Amino acid sequence: MFVDHTFEPSTMSFTQRDADVIVVGGGLAGLIAAAKVAQAEHSVIVLEQARHFGGRAATQVKSGLHLNLGPHALYCQGHAFRLLKELHVPFSGRFPNPGRSVLLQGKNEFAFPFSAWSLLTSGLFSLREKWILARLLQELPRMDVTSLTHVSLQTWIEQRAGRGNLNAFLRTLARLNTYADAAETLSAAAALTQLQVGLSGNVWYVDGGWQTLIDGLRSRASEDGTEFRTGSSVKRVERVGNGIKITLANGEELHSRAAILTVSPGAACQLLNLSEESPLARWSNTVVPVHAACLDVCLDRLSRPEHRFALGLDRSVYYSVHSAAAKLAPEGIAVVHIMKYLREDAEKSYSNTEAELEGVLDQMQPGWRAQVVERRFLPGMTVSHCLPAAAQGGTVGRPGVQVQEQPGVFLAGDWVGSRGTLADASAASAEDAANCVLNSFKNESQSATGSFTHVGN
Repeated sequence: MFVDHTFEPSTMSFTQRDADVIVVGGGLAGLIAAAKVAQAEHSVIVLEQARHFGGRAATQVKSGLHLNLGPHALYCQGHAFRLLKELHVPFSGRFPNPGRSVLLQGKNEFAFPFSAWSLLTSGLFSLREKWILARLLQELPRMDVTSLTHVSLQTWIEQRAGRGNLNAFLRTLARLNTYADAAETLSAAAALTQLQVGLSGNVWYVDGGWQTLIDGLRSRASEDGTEFRTGSSVKRVERVGNGIKITLANGEELHSRAAILTVSPGAACQLLNLSEESPLARWSNTVVPVHAACLDVCLDRLSRPEHRFALGLDRSVYYSVHSAAAKLAPEGIAVVHIMKYLREDAEKSYSNTEAELEGVLDQMQPGWRAQVVERRFLPGMTVSHCLPAAAQGGTVGRPGVQVQEQPGVFLAGDWVGSRGTLADASAASAEDAANCVLNSFKNESQSATGSFTHVGN
């Protein structure tokens, strides 16, 4: 513990603090926020209730096998990739190596239309659908989607593609980029923006799994003096006097100038003890999370080594051999992720879902059961805390990083801010929260020294 004798003009008092900033949550958002604040030479404590850091970006390592929690892809033109580079976090990897990629429709397999030639020769689409898709792929990179914020993806697809196989293909692309099987409610603007990011720079499979990103962020923040605590469950976050008091479940109290919460919407409302009528609580009660079921397997041989990527047209499934690009296992071992994008309105049967994913693997890699080195089934993972729904205004309708009811408390996560989706939303909001904290400190300093900037006419 240290004493900060910074003069606070708002209270004319001196305050004892444990850190300038306390970050609650040690996942991707929390660690990016911590690294950004610590880089600016402010003291930071990161509190994580689990025994390990990483959250959904954690990687299980066993006998040289690196298993992410389901399939993870880092968008090369996304906010997370950019911030990791800006923070000088070292990581390596490669673009996906999809081999003979296919679209699954029943027992039929159609070549994925990656190129103009494969689109022209595809037996999946009618001649009219081929023309529409070719034109759409040409328009999409520079398409202005701002007018589609409150339009559902399904409405947009039907207007552009009708109801045939092209409709199914566009929904499949949207699932791939948003992890959500919710075209009826998903904002078209959010889905198309994410697709633009993917088309502009591809994605990156990370060597060693996403834990390398978490470890790199921790190392970077540690170099700048950040303190990390695991097993620290937070009970309450509140404004007290001229600072923030954090009460832990064990009764310990920590004090800071500001706090950044990188937890779920419901957890944030609970920690802040917000009334049900508060804007954040009301919004939190309307959001729909995004879930997926994942079957992760390591095989010592692929019966069809060229089949490394597949998406379902008539079912919301995903299949990819990530070790074909990233270093995730010893030589000769294939790390394969099979996933089902879960609908929130569907009846969930874990045994049926696992059997369905096994069926995809049966189709892509016959005889795989005899080759299993490691296997793990994750039946209901939370992929994102907030589906960017058209009814809520897509990503624009998400809460900002500042908590109105609690000055000095900021938010970050995949449900915060208008920039990005999934990990990119976590990274962008972490950057915004850190910048807001730093700006508030700068304003305090200017007020204390009598330095003011005149803004306006």
